[in-house]
Amino acid sequence: MIEAKLLIGRYLQLTTAPTRPLRGVPPIFDYVVCPALTIQESTRFAGSLGGHFGQRASAVVPGANPNANKMHRNFKWLPYFEGDISATIQDMDVLTGPMSGCPLVRFLHGGQIWVGHIGTVLGNAGVNAAVTGFWNAFALANPVNVLGGFNPFGPAVPLPPAANGQGDSVARIWGLITTAGAFYSVQVYQQLHQANYYRVAAVHLVPTMTVAQLQAL
Repeated sequence: MIEAKLLIGRYLQLTTAPTRPLRGVPPIFDYVVCPALTIQESTRFAGSLGGHFGQRASAVVPGANPNANKMHRNFKWLPYFEGDISATIQDMDVLTGPMSGCPLVRFLHGGQIWVGHIGTVLGNAGVNAAVTGFWNAFALANPVNVLGGFNPFGPAVPLPPAANGQGDSVARIWGLITTAGAFYSVQVYQQLHQANYYRVAAVHLVPTMTVAQLQAL
């Protein structure tokens, strides 16, 4: 639902959860309790963002908005754990990242729907084989529990639009999995002088991979 609030050109003030480096042991499902977050109403930024004054920015703050008309502003941030599968219950939309090739999956476990971030590591073939093999074994043994998945940084997703040449710094890719089971690649630009501000550059709906594909990552 939060895709409705990820407006192109809008800035988000967001401090993302830290990643966890390799533990150096075989991969596991690491079930994470992620705090609820909400996107507040946008306001005019008093300083300069993107080289312009008065840009609209929305702060992301802890806690879920209880207003039934504001539920589409609520989400959780799932951290990335290198070499493991971080997973959280999908009781609201889930954002995760930054993405550089990790698959994201949606699956059943213990009677509940979970979202998982398969923690591959750029340039580390051994770790990647281990963690994807661990997931593949689960998916092969439990095909009815595999609900979908995608790669927000995959070849089917267009490259991010060009930086605006003003305040944009590094392009980041986030993955969004909604409670409706839709998958999005969210492309943002971290701001040069405001590292916790991100300009939304593009949001792409991505079709799920098939179960067979998700059994052979």
